Amino acid sequence: MIRQPEQNFCPLKSRLPDALSQAVLARIRQRVDYEPVIGIMGKTGAGKSSLCNTFFSPPPARVDAVSGCTRQVQRYTVSRGQHHLHIVDFPGIAETPERDLSYRRLYQAWSEKLDLIVWVLKADDRAWSDDIRSYRELIRAGADPQRFLFVLSQADKTEPCREWDLLNHRPSSRQHKNLQAKAALADSLFSSPHPIIAVSASENYNLHRWAEALILALPAHSSSAVSRHLAPDLRTEKVKNAAREGFVRLSGEIFDDAVGTLCLSGLLMSRLSQLRRKFLSVIRATWHLLF
Repeated sequence: MIRQPEQNFCPLKSRLPDALSQAVLARIRQRVDYEPVIGIMGKTGAGKSSLCNTFFSPPPARVDAVSGCTRQVQRYTVSRGQHHLHIVDFPGIAETPERDLSYRRLYQAWSEKLDLIVWVLKADDRAWSDDIRSYRELIRAGADPQRFLFVLSQADKTEPCREWDLLNHRPSSRQHKNLQAKAALADSLFSSPHPIIAVSASENYNLHRWAEALILALPAHSSSAVSRHLAPDLRTEKVKNAAREGFVRLSGEIFDDAVGTLCLSGLLMSRLSQLRRKFLSVIRATWHLLF
């Protein structure tokens, strides 16, 4: 059972001015209970659903969708106790020019509502022109490039596909070089601020690396909340450390904002500086109880 923030922070709560403790704990509680929304975009057949099912627990495809039509947005909810993660699976581009225009408008309407947009590119695709066109239209419309995380899917289908190491579930040396070249090409075409990693959901290849990239790409207010919904074997120490440190930084900002709204004496401000360090130490030590 996950403990509430008030239980974890009782020792510090008694030392803080009432107005400050109430403001800080209220915002911490909001962040602990925050429900992230992640969008999945890309070309039809890129493996968007397979990637989601491999990453999140329970798999989103086993959760009832609000809309079951493949040409409409599908919304899934992944739940862990009282906490929820929302996955917005968008219809794939590159069907027809008319539908692509409609889908790009749909992408634009949703882009500001999402904590992160995962854009799935087929690793063995020879042309990403439709992806590039749609992505650049979103950027021109005001979407933030920091909100996009690109991933190369179906790495096991990369040529020469018959050389895939089935025993060890990894690419051959020639496939590995081709995947590196495709990742470098994607980086140059999309100018991604985040690393572009090749994965294979069916072969469980590179998923740990991509889980770490996902957590680091997420804004601090949602990374911890997303981490609690990852499949257990993907909640590595690196993933947990990245999410925890992001939440500690966020908690420091919450503390500072709350202090800034109060008129405090210089002596009290000095004392609060010490309490801030203790407060963040408690946050770091109890993060695993919150998430």
